[in-house]
Amino acid sequence: MKSFLLNLTLVNVALYASGIFLPVFKDFAVTWPWLATVLFYFALTTGLVSWLNRASRRSPMQFVTAVNGSTAIKMFSSLAIVTTYLVAVGGEYRIHFSLGLFVVFAVNTFFLVMEAQTLSRKKSN
Repeated sequence: MKSFLLNLTLVNVALYASGIFLPVFKDFAVTWPWLATVLFYFALTTGLVSWLNRASRRSPMQFVTAVNGSTAIKMFSSLAIVTTYLVAVGGEYRIHFSLGLFVVFAVNTFFLVMEAQTLSRKKSN
């Protein structure tokens, strides 16, 4: 779990920093919604992996439920975040925010799935 958290932290720092270094994204990357998005997905992924870890020690059915639940939580929270931003803020950075949120969502989901596979393999052996 420690190596997972280290990798996840490094990737999220890289996502935040890459936004600042991309010329087309730079103006948005210095705003608070970009930092809040990256931090939210980092915290959400960390919490969901903790849930998966606890469920993997209990029973296979609870692990499957945790995997399905974590998928639903990530998708519905992403929908709520992007909708809230577009309705409340909108403005010139709406495309930047939507695409940035998708990239952060996809990268964090990749790490969540990789950790779930690792937990699943450990349980079956």
